[in-house]
Amino acid sequence: MQEFVNQYEDLPSEIKTALSVGFVFVKQRHDFWHFPAREWTQQQIMDYFQHRFNNECHFVDHKELRLRQLIVEKHPDLLVIVPY
Repeated sequence: MQEFVNQYEDLPSEIKTALSVGFVFVKQRHDFWHFPAREWTQQQIMDYFQHRFNNECHFVDHKELRLRQLIVEKHPDLLVIVPY
């Protein structure tokens, strides 16, 4: 969990300000991207990343930050954040 907190704190302030419910935010190496997922369930988000990266994934809740992290196995360079 501390690793996630460190990654979160290292995000540019404009990214942290933009985090909002209904969007999925991704940091892949040095690139940032996001997409709307207002109607998506957690399972649909997991399915999307499993299909895109061909690896298992799971959510970790960070309740104190009101964020969920999607961990994609074998892709440590990928930071996926789902605000709630």
